[in-house]
Amino acid sequence: MWTVSFCVPTSSVDAFSDHLQTDALSLSTFEVLDDLGRQIGDQWQIDALFLNQPDRSELVAKLALIAASVGAADPNFSITRVREADWVAETLSSFQPMAIGRFWVHGSHDAESMPSGMLPLCVDAATAFGTGEHATTHGCLLALNDLAKRPAIRRAVAASAGAGVLDVGCGTGILAFGAARLWPGRVLASDIDPEAVRVAQLAAAANGLTPRVRVVVATGLDSRLIRQSAPYAVITANILARPLCHLAPDLTSSLAPGGRLILSGLLATQIPMVMNAYRAQQLVLERSIVIGEWATLILRRAPSAVATS
Repeated sequence: MWTVSFCVPTSSVDAFSDHLQTDALSLSTFEVLDDLGRQIGDQWQIDALFLNQPDRSELVAKLALIAASVGAADPNFSITRVREADWVAETLSSFQPMAIGRFWVHGSHDAESMPSGMLPLCVDAATAFGTGEHATTHGCLLALNDLAKRPAIRRAVAASAGAGVLDVGCGTGILAFGAARLWPGRVLASDIDPEAVRVAQLAAAANGLTPRVRVVVATGLDSRLIRQSAPYAVITANILARPLCHLAPDLTSSLAPGGRLILSGLLATQIPMVMNAYRAQQLVLERSIVIGEWATLILRRAPSAVATS
């Protein structure tokens, strides 16, 4: 397999992504940051994975055509061969069980290792994000553990007419599973990537949670099931800072009065930017969890707050 990598301005990310994703096996975009977590020159990096080596001349022509359509400069790109390896096996061999609050996160190869009194979360290495090792997933699990200590949250989840908890951008589903271990009732999880949804559905079965955790494909909160199941007592969203800001009105309007919103996927330096978006929706920061350079936020919606668009 081969990876094509290049940088483009924020304004043209969608155009390049839309044109390339039809040919690529997978495509990822992320902000280009310096060592202090600051974005470099409003630049985003695009990495496109291809099964076969792309033809350089064809790629030059295609990227130039896309650039011309949005008034951008032709991007400089690199083509790199991906080392062939059994990534799942390699990750499994290095993935050690870990305690995160009351959770015992482990792979299926360590199913017998859990200490007594812990809540098991079985998540194997897969083609979706979220095994608990990354600081953002770790922070979200700690945030869920924090909320589980509050009787009012438990009552609110149990009293929800639909699903009590929503996990947006679920990846492997680990946060949805954690919520299902902590509270009664149903949990709804979503991801924009059908492959992530497939992985999460398999993981739900492995955890014995299929009857209580439903996983759907959705862009943001654009799903009839998500809308029908609202409002939620608890919502988790472990994605990226800019999408979190964009989703602020939708996430807030889907949160029950007095509900809690757990946000992650942002750098500690991006807390002010994200908080500006949610203060505009009248949400209040209740707690921040910073692990390394990454942050997780717990926000509260006031019982009488009304979201603004």
